[in-house]
Amino acid sequence: MEGKRIIFLPIWGKQNETIPQKQMEAIRDLGGFARYGLPVTLFPLTRSAIAFRPDVISLDWIHQYAVSPGWFASLVKSFFFAIDVVLVQLIFKPKMVWTMHNLQHHDPRPRKIERWISKFFASKCSFIRVLGPGIEAVVAEYLELPKSKIISIPEGPFVGWYPDDVAAAQARVKLKLDPADRVWLYFGNLRPYKGVEQLIGAFKNLSKPNSRLIIAGRPFDNHYAQSLKDLCLQMPDVVLDFRTIPDDEIQIFFAASDLVVLPFKNVLNSGSAILAMGFSKPVVAPAIGLLPFRLKSQPDLLYRQNEKLEDALIRLEKFDNEALAEIGRKNREEVLQYKWEDFAKFLLKIASNGE
Repeated sequence: MEGKRIIFLPIWGKQNETIPQKQMEAIRDLGGFARYGLPVTLFPLTRSAIAFRPDVISLDWIHQYAVSPGWFASLVKSFFFAIDVVLVQLIFKPKMVWTMHNLQHHDPRPRKIERWISKFFASKCSFIRVLGPGIEAVVAEYLELPKSKIISIPEGPFVGWYPDDVAAAQARVKLKLDPADRVWLYFGNLRPYKGVEQLIGAFKNLSKPNSRLIIAGRPFDNHYAQSLKDLCLQMPDVVLDFRTIPDDEIQIFFAASDLVVLPFKNVLNSGSAILAMGFSKPVVAPAIGLLPFRLKSQPDLLYRQNEKLEDALIRLEKFDNEALAEIGRKNREEVLQYKWEDFAKFLLKIASNGE
């Protein structure tokens, strides 16, 4: 494994760098070479291969290389990306592994072009990685691949990446919350598919004295931010913090909360759920995608397709704060079972022709 070269694309940027940085750190700890590829959008695979001669290229999202909101731009980008895939394999012959975080881009994209380039790229990869068991058949069907090409390797936890040394009482002082409040937290980027509007409505219908809802994260545009603000008019028990939350402040929101609510409409995986588990929080979420796998230690807080979010929130009434804290402790134990080195070892193995 020593000296095997693995590059990661695309470059996620400051907001989302936790996952690739943890993964590259694990590879280096095992004696491999790991770094980002080149920050380019035209022929990123081939140009990165010229620069670094990788044994394996590990990709996450390919959307920035292959699709755009408009169909013509998507067609052009997909055409050049397909050429890039063929060129890099023809000239340099690296193994390619694609981690599927979701089947499709969450924003509107030309779906036929998106699926075509996804299927083409997947056919050229050695493996398609999913982040947990139970969705292999869904991914294989979407990509029209045999299930044998789909591998399940969960992400590790984010524990240790973000500071975690603020006590709950101190965090509540910072956020101007009463010690007796039951605090619900939504944390993460704000986009329509994440169901934040439904959360606000459910909280409004169920709100009781000493209940507070915090919504913390960056809206994807000003229009959506304003729509959320309008929903919260006359709701003084809702706290809106529309920022990209700095790393050293993330712990304040989790320390101050009793539970995390992630009312997603459509998702395969959730970094917010993994983050909440690492901060020892119970999570209310729909039983979709990989959430039942990730949150298997707290099935009572998951709601099914035939249920409303309000039904799950009503069930919370039977849990006192100590019971919620115990669920949170179990969630942390669960997430700590998975290691970043699991995927690092897999990449190094195939880099050594150990498929």
